[in-house]
Amino acid sequence: MAHNPNRPLHPARMSLADVEAAWQTDGQTPLPECTYDPELHTGPRLTIESTEERAAREAVAREVCATCPALLLCELYATQARPTSGIWAGRTPAELTTYTTAQEDMEVA
Repeated sequence: MAHNPNRPLHPARMSLADVEAAWQTDGQTPLPECTYDPELHTGPRLTIESTEERAAREAVAREVCATCPALLLCELYATQARPTSGIWAGRTPAELTTYTTAQEDMEVA
Protein backbone atom coordinates (compact mmCIF):
# COMPACT_ATOMS: atom_id res chain seq x y z
CA MET A 1 0.00 0.00 0.00
CA ALA A 2 1.44 3.37 -1.04
CA HIS A 3 1.62 6.24 1.44
CA ASN A 4 -1.05 8.90 0.99
CA PRO A 5 0.85 12.23 1.02
CA ASN A 6 -2.19 13.95 2.55
CA ARG A 7 -1.99 11.71 5.64
CA PRO A 8 0.83 12.16 8.14
CA LEU A 9 3.30 9.31 8.27
CA HIS A 10 3.69 7.90 11.77
CA PRO A 11 7.28 8.22 13.04
CA ALA A 12 7.29 4.44 13.44
CA ARG A 13 7.00 4.15 9.65
CA MET A 14 9.57 6.86 8.78
CA SER A 15 13.06 6.02 7.65
CA LEU A 16 15.89 7.09 9.93
CA ALA A 17 16.82 9.81 7.42
CA ASP A 18 13.24 11.13 7.47
CA VAL A 19 13.16 11.12 11.28
CA GLU A 20 16.47 12.98 11.40
CA ALA A 21 15.26 15.56 8.87
CA ALA A 22 11.91 16.13 10.55
CA TRP A 23 12.82 15.88 14.23
CA GLN A 24 16.35 17.25 14.60
CA THR A 25 16.75 20.06 17.13
CA ASP A 26 20.00 21.59 18.33
CA GLY A 27 21.95 19.04 16.30
CA GLN A 28 20.33 16.16 18.19
CA THR A 29 17.74 13.70 16.94
CA PRO A 30 15.79 12.01 19.72
CA LEU A 31 14.98 8.68 18.11
CA PRO A 32 11.31 7.88 18.74
CA GLU A 33 10.77 4.67 20.70
CA CYS A 34 8.08 3.64 18.19
CA THR A 35 10.74 3.05 15.55
CA TYR A 36 11.77 -0.11 17.42
CA ASP A 37 8.30 -1.70 17.25
CA PRO A 38 6.19 0.09 14.61
CA GLU A 39 3.14 -2.18 14.83
CA LEU A 40 2.80 -1.41 18.53
CA HIS A 41 1.92 2.19 17.66
CA THR A 42 0.27 1.79 14.27
CA GLY A 43 -1.44 -1.60 14.53
CA PRO A 44 -0.86 -4.76 12.57
CA ARG A 45 -0.85 -4.48 8.79
CA LEU A 46 -1.98 -7.94 7.79
CA THR A 47 -4.41 -8.95 10.53
CA ILE A 48 -7.50 -7.48 12.13
CA GLU A 49 -7.38 -6.89 15.88
CA SER A 50 -10.22 -7.55 18.26
CA THR A 51 -11.32 -4.65 20.44
CA GLU A 52 -9.55 -6.22 23.42
CA GLU A 53 -6.32 -6.78 21.46
CA ARG A 54 -6.35 -3.19 20.23
CA ALA A 55 -6.94 -1.81 23.73
CA ALA A 56 -4.08 -3.90 25.12
CA ARG A 57 -1.71 -2.86 22.31
CA GLU A 58 -2.61 0.81 22.73
CA ALA A 59 -2.08 0.60 26.51
CA VAL A 60 1.44 -0.72 25.99
CA ALA A 61 2.11 1.90 23.30
CA ARG A 62 1.06 4.63 25.73
CA GLU A 63 3.52 3.27 28.32
CA VAL A 64 6.31 3.33 25.73
CA CYS A 65 5.40 6.88 24.70
CA ALA A 66 5.51 8.07 28.31
CA THR A 67 9.28 7.58 28.47
CA CYS A 68 10.13 8.40 24.84
CA PRO A 69 12.83 11.04 24.29
CA ALA A 70 10.83 12.39 21.32
CA LEU A 71 7.54 12.75 23.20
CA LEU A 72 7.30 16.55 22.94
CA LEU A 73 8.29 16.59 19.28
CA CYS A 74 5.77 13.85 18.53
CA GLU A 75 3.05 15.77 20.34
CA LEU A 76 3.82 18.94 18.40
CA TYR A 77 3.92 17.07 15.10
CA ALA A 78 0.70 15.20 15.84
CA THR A 79 -1.26 18.28 16.89
CA GLN A 80 -0.25 19.99 13.66
CA ALA A 81 -0.69 16.98 11.36
CA ARG A 82 -3.99 15.75 12.86
CA PRO A 83 -3.47 12.01 12.25
CA THR A 84 -6.39 9.63 11.76
CA SER A 85 -4.87 6.44 13.17
CA GLY A 86 -2.17 5.15 15.48
CA ILE A 87 -0.87 6.22 18.87
CA TRP A 88 0.90 9.58 18.81
CA ALA A 89 2.61 10.97 21.91
CA GLY A 90 0.58 8.51 23.96
CA ARG A 91 -2.76 9.57 22.48
CA THR A 92 -5.22 8.29 19.89
CA PRO A 93 -6.29 10.66 17.10
CA ALA A 94 -9.59 11.31 18.93
CA GLU A 95 -7.72 12.16 22.13
CA LEU A 96 -5.38 14.42 20.19
CA THR A 97 -8.36 16.27 18.74
CA THR A 98 -9.81 16.77 22.23
CA TYR A 99 -6.40 17.85 23.55
CA THR A 100 -5.79 20.26 20.67
CA THR A 101 -9.27 21.76 20.99
CA ALA A 102 -8.72 22.26 24.72
CA GLN A 103 -5.37 23.93 24.04
CA GLU A 104 -6.93 26.23 21.44
CA ASP A 105 -9.74 27.13 23.84
CA MET A 106 -7.17 28.02 26.52
CA GLU A 107 -5.32 30.29 24.08
CA VAL A 108 -8.53 32.15 23.22
CA ALA A 109 -9.64 32.63 26.83
